[in-house]
Amino acid sequence: MGDILMRYKRDEAFRFEFGEPLSIVFTIEQLNGKSVTSSDGEAKMLDISLNGMKILTSLNIPVYGNDVWVSISFSLNNSTYKIRGTLVWVEKNFDEYVYGVHCENDPELQDDLLNDLKVLGKKMANRK
Repeated sequence: MGDILMRYKRDEAFRFEFGEPLSIVFTIEQLNGKSVTSSDGEAKMLDISLNGMKILTSLNIPVYGNDVWVSISFSLNNSTYKIRGTLVWVEKNFDEYVYGVHCENDPELQDDLLNDLKVLGKKMANRK
């Protein structure tokens, strides 16, 4: 099941990969339809699209067989984002875990995010 979701995410038209992973903070908001309160978890964002992202953390979250909703906060080009999404797959990577997150983004947030990613992309291209 995870392979199908991963392939779907990879087929998106736009995916921005960070040269240096971006530090983020996340909390688990909901587990199987029930609201939960979790402490902040630290992670690194490896890539992002308008509908999802890939994050890396040392925390083992039981994704399969569970409906896990997270709130992810990060800064990009002096803009702060708080995005809600669901964990759809997980891969163990040595002593860390890589998660695929399907995001719930409104069109205005997607436009803001796309603009910030374009600016960041230009900055990265100019450094080369």
